[in-house]
Amino acid sequence: MTDLPLGMKYYLLIFTSSLIEDLNDYGVKWIANEPGIAIRDVEKAFFCARALETRMPDEPGQADPRLWPELMKSIHTIRRVLDVVEKTTFDAVIAEAMETTSDIARADIRHVFEQKREAGEVDFRLHGLLNTKPDSGEPDPAVREAFMLKRARRYQSFMAFDGATLNDDEKVILNDAQSVARHIMDGDRDNRRIDALLVMGAVLIETASVRPKARIPRLIRDSFDRMATKAAMALGAIVYRDEYREFKASLGLERLDSDL
Repeated sequence: MTDLPLGMKYYLLIFTSSLIEDLNDYGVKWIANEPGIAIRDVEKAFFCARALETRMPDEPGQADPRLWPELMKSIHTIRRVLDVVEKTTFDAVIAEAMETTSDIARADIRHVFEQKREAGEVDFRLHGLLNTKPDSGEPDPAVREAFMLKRARRYQSFMAFDGATLNDDEKVILNDAQSVARHIMDGDRDNRRIDALLVMGAVLIETASVRPKARIPRLIRDSFDRMATKAAMALGAIVYRDEYREFKASLGLERLDSDL
């Protein structure tokens, strides 16, 4: 299975570069001392990283088709080691980013209600939610309502983003992500994938916006540049989830905790 979507190929290249960077940041000695990791796995991960650094093409079209299975196997090897070190999964990060409380939700709804009222519209449904308290122990319907309002705002912002501050590879991923988001919002809005897309989309928009601001110190812009690249990578993980799973399965690789 080497007839992968162009966006997924870009994603794999970005992902691999990020993993190599993370691996080098930790260092072989530090990782080798981490409980739960066999030294042979550490050595294999660093060997894969060194071998890949000399073979990574700038563009997917420059790659030998045989590179993609090797790339996936190397990603799997490196990711298996980093999973033990980092002890967090993508799902956990998304859940934390989207967590809210009843008080926060009601404050958000009140803000939207007041904005509408100032514009001459009285939203009686929101007014009713604000003036109704749930019974003790019962879930607050305001939480879901606030979440849906936030989702709508994020969706509008995400779909309006033209990617002007993105690199070419990131733009391909963004376009595919916007297509997936539109498809979900036109159909199954209960699909949790949309919320992961919109959260990472918001991060990408915010971090990439710093790139062209020449008055910001270079060191800070470089930091935001790396964050934007990682946000695009995370977006790719969501967009190409099914193709990624299928590709891994075709190579006989087991699922990792960090896989979507």
